[in-house]
Amino acid sequence: MGKTTSRIAIIGGALLFVIAVAALVVLGRLGRLIEHGVETAGPKITGTDVTLGSAQVSIFSGEGALKRLHIGNPEGFSSDEAFDLGKVAIVVDVKSVTADVIHIRSIVVEAPRLVAEFDAAGGSNLDAIRAHARAAARGGSSDAKGASGTQTRMIIDEFRFEDAEVRALAPAFGLDKSLKLPPVVLKNLGAKQGGAAAADIANQVLGPIVQAAVQAAMKEYLAAQRDKLGDKAKDKLLDKIFK
Repeated sequence: MGKTTSRIAIIGGALLFVIAVAALVVLGRLGRLIEHGVETAGPKITGTDVTLGSAQVSIFSGEGALKRLHIGNPEGFSSDEAFDLGKVAIVVDVKSVTADVIHIRSIVVEAPRLVAEFDAAGGSNLDAIRAHARAAARGGSSDAKGASGTQTRMIIDEFRFEDAEVRALAPAFGLDKSLKLPPVVLKNLGAKQGGAAAADIANQVLGPIVQAAVQAAMKEYLAAQRDKLGDKAKDKLLDKIFK
């Protein structure tokens, strides 16, 4: 091997080493980047406070977990949280982390707890959050941007929302009841577009979840409303009889 060839090999090896170290640094910071992204982009999409306790992702396997992920309630509702997502298992294709399109192989939300709170007019907190997410998706929310300033897109092969429970709450009618929800399974999110923005993904995910929760809780709300109004009518009748 000549001197020139030897030098090229050394430079090439050094370059590969620098790239490898840089990749490890980026992947090692992935958890912090996720935390920052969730707490920065989340409120723009939901219109409420969004907090994440911690995010950890293996730089080798891409497997990780998001812990203590909470979505707050919109203004005008009494409960502190609309979503307590507890632990979220995630598998990321580590090779895509520095690309324009992040490839997420799976997201599994285990035993989430929701609150479907209704006001006296029948409006719900979950519908308000869903409406805000729809508006963010339509407006092309620039909630997640890479170093180049372009919007980061993602593809999610599979999303699972399992063993969920919703608390139907309506203080005006004395309703406070917990209900089980069927699992929600979504596949190939963002695949058709070659990657979708965070607001688009959130809109697609929130749709079936909110629909299932509100439908289940609405039945209890209407029953509580009928009971309350029925009791009032009975009281008025008794008042007239015994006047």
